[in-house]
Amino acid sequence: MTKITLRSWLLLCSLLPALLLSVFCAGYFSYVRHQELALSFTGKAGQIGQTLALSSSALLQQTSSDSLNQLLMQSHQQNSPYISNISLVSATKPVFHTNALQFNDHLLLAPGTQLSAAGKMLQQQQQLLFYIPLYNSNDSYLLLQLPIAELQLRQHQAVLYGLLLALAALLLVCLPAYWLLLRVTKPLQNISQQVTQLVNGAMPGPAIASIVTELNTLQHSLQQLGNSLQEQQQETEQQFEQITSDLQLSMEQLEVQNIQLDFARRKALEENRQKSEFLAKMSHELRTPLNGVIGFTRQLLKTRLSGAQQDYLTTIQKSANSLLHLVNDVLDFSKLEEGRLSINPEPFSLRDLLHDATELLAANAFDKHLELVLLVEPSCPDDLVADPARFTQILMNIAGNAIKFTDHGSIVIRVSATLLNEDQLILHCSVQDTGCGISEEQQSLLFQGFSPSTERSHQTGSGLGLMISQRLVKAMSGNIGFESRETEGSTFWFTIKCLRHQLSVADSLPTDALENKQILYFEPQQHSREATLSLLHSWGLQVTACATKGQLQQALAKQQRYDIGLIGRTIAINQVNQVISLIEQINAVCDHNCVLVNTLSPHLRETLLNSGADAVLSKPPHIRKLAATLSAPYQQQQQSQLLPVSSTRSNLKVLTVDDNEANLKLINTLLAEHVLQIDSARDGAIAWHKATQHAYDIIFMDINMPVMDGVTACQRIRQSSLNEHTPIIAVTAQASEGERARLLTLGFNEFLSKPLDETMLYCSLQEYCPAVRLAASTDWPASKLVDWVQAQERAGGKTALVKDMLQMLLDSIAPTCQALQQALQDDNNQQVLQLVHKLHGACCYTGVPRLKSLAELLETQLKQGKSLAELEPEFLELDDVMQALWQESRLWNW
Repeated sequence: MTKITLRSWLLLCSLLPALLLSVFCAGYFSYVRHQELALSFTGKAGQIGQTLALSSSALLQQTSSDSLNQLLMQSHQQNSPYISNISLVSATKPVFHTNALQFNDHLLLAPGTQLSAAGKMLQQQQQLLFYIPLYNSNDSYLLLQLPIAELQLRQHQAVLYGLLLALAALLLVCLPAYWLLLRVTKPLQNISQQVTQLVNGAMPGPAIASIVTELNTLQHSLQQLGNSLQEQQQETEQQFEQITSDLQLSMEQLEVQNIQLDFARRKALEENRQKSEFLAKMSHELRTPLNGVIGFTRQLLKTRLSGAQQDYLTTIQKSANSLLHLVNDVLDFSKLEEGRLSINPEPFSLRDLLHDATELLAANAFDKHLELVLLVEPSCPDDLVADPARFTQILMNIAGNAIKFTDHGSIVIRVSATLLNEDQLILHCSVQDTGCGISEEQQSLLFQGFSPSTERSHQTGSGLGLMISQRLVKAMSGNIGFESRETEGSTFWFTIKCLRHQLSVADSLPTDALENKQILYFEPQQHSREATLSLLHSWGLQVTACATKGQLQQALAKQQRYDIGLIGRTIAINQVNQVISLIEQINAVCDHNCVLVNTLSPHLRETLLNSGADAVLSKPPHIRKLAATLSAPYQQQQQSQLLPVSSTRSNLKVLTVDDNEANLKLINTLLAEHVLQIDSARDGAIAWHKATQHAYDIIFMDINMPVMDGVTACQRIRQSSLNEHTPIIAVTAQASEGERARLLTLGFNEFLSKPLDETMLYCSLQEYCPAVRLAASTDWPASKLVDWVQAQERAGGKTALVKDMLQMLLDSIAPTCQALQQALQDDNNQQVLQLVHKLHGACCYTGVPRLKSLAELLETQLKQGKSLAELEPEFLELDDVMQALWQESRLWNW
């Protein structure tokens, strides 16, 4: 909206009404005067014409032409300002003209034109024509030519007079309006200046007298406001000076504190760097001896051992792994503080992982005579993809706390799963204890980390495990929580999101021989009995379960023969005789027996074995140990080979470099099973010297060594030796995040962390030395559709696994073809995509490249929106390949 000043408003309000009134009056006056002049002019013309017509008629009857001419000329002369010509017309012919120059024949009336007594008046161009009939003559009339210029002149004079009158009226109005504006606008301008001065912080100027009282009052008020603001400004300046002085003092203090904080920050950063360096060095120093312990334990497990020796070595191996996990936990805490905690998903067997973790927890539970139970729902999938190390870490933290804070009763670990779709599920784990519970005050601080100085009746320690577990669970897209009441125990639970793995990760259990076997099972502890019964039923055993000695005696009294007897008992030194008595009773009706006890004491286990027990396992029994023990008497040949590779050694020349004698001996021992020639070096300089003299197929290089470290040696070998393109594998105990990427950028081909994993070592040989793949091959049937070398690589060199996965694919061909045909007939794109996706997943690990490429192509095209009709040729080819593979497999002898 356009804004108008006060001056403009005053002018508009005063001049506009006067202008409108003046225009109206002038217009009205001009119009009236215009009409009066016109009427006066025509009236005078009519008077002259009527008089002349009367006189002319008389003279014309008297035939006095001279008198008629004289009359007309005299009349013309008397009215010359109004008349330019008078013509007498008789019988359509002009008889006389007073001014012949002004006459024209076209001015005559048409013959037969009748005139009224009043005559006829016409306006033509710049003159008015007045036709007046003569009395007593029908065809004679007078024509008066009247110029209208005089009339127009007078009319224009009337308009001019009206305009002058309007201007005079406007002038009379403008003069007082201008005078009023001068008396109002000057005070207003002064007020505006005063306000501007106030805004700029200056005192307003003096007031200007005005005829408007309100303006005078406003000017005086502004002056008072200026005085008040000046006083306040002075007070503000004084306060500002005081505040500035205080702030300067505070700034000086803050500057001193900032300097102190900067020194403290630098000190904290340096301490954190030293801590990280210390943790890295300690990790390296701890991993180095652990590498030897774990590696040689694995080597010793490959030799012929008694059951007890194998069990001891397995315990040593798991304890070393537990110590290794402890080292990793320390590194995790450091990463947690720095926000660098990482999750590494990989396929794993859920039940193997749970039983391994439970076996490590068992020793602490045995020390406190607690019942430790693992219950896994039978419907829970076993082959999953997640981070097994982090999952184990969370479970060990929670279950370890439960054992730590429970003095009597039981610890029950329950695991179940909720399927989200075919590929995803939510894994739910809970740990229930019968301890004294947690108070409400302590519950609010449970996941925040406890202070060692805080007094607690139930919890002791720092609470770091739970805090790390909470972070890990959130990183794995899960939740963690607990339920607890004082004196009633606690239940901690957590959930994580996992992917389902299409292939079996773990080796199959030897449970085929246990199908329909009769077993007598005695277990007084309820939770242990439920967990073991679930396993036995899933293996197809016919179980007679006894919870009390009375039920056991009733079962024995029936004189029924059983294939296996299984006894579960808590045991102590003073209870050995009772367990031996049970063994003797069971042996009377069972062909074989096994005892489950809550101890790791070798002496007690040897005593039970010498008293008639065929096998002694700790509670809760590991699923693999229990299956192997129960099926051992029925196995024709027990396979104990652990490495998934052929015993044939490849003709490779390998260089190993390590400054630690134990580690060097270990890697040489592991490699000796697969390669023929091994050279060793104790530092990088010796390795570089050897690399300049010999060509190697692969080099395994330690990083931290005296004289010359592994990185320098690698770079020297790459620059000037016979092994510029030889694969160099870094082997180090440094397991910090980003170490692998750093080493790869420095010239290494791969990275292996200590302690060495034998499978990863062999995979490195397979990856970078094709001769290993050829040596590991076996005699396979001829096939146009199966790449046996690729199939072995996908199965990690396990021949049995190759056969199992390929057989699973072959068994699925018929139902897959049938389901595909039905889905294609129904034009069900979603169902077809699911079937092709499942087939593609099965082909990834079975060495069928043509079938895999077809399935991959179809899956990609379907996801891009291609219709089934467009892909009909590919589906026909897919069906042909699957049928050909099935027909070819019928000819195999494997």
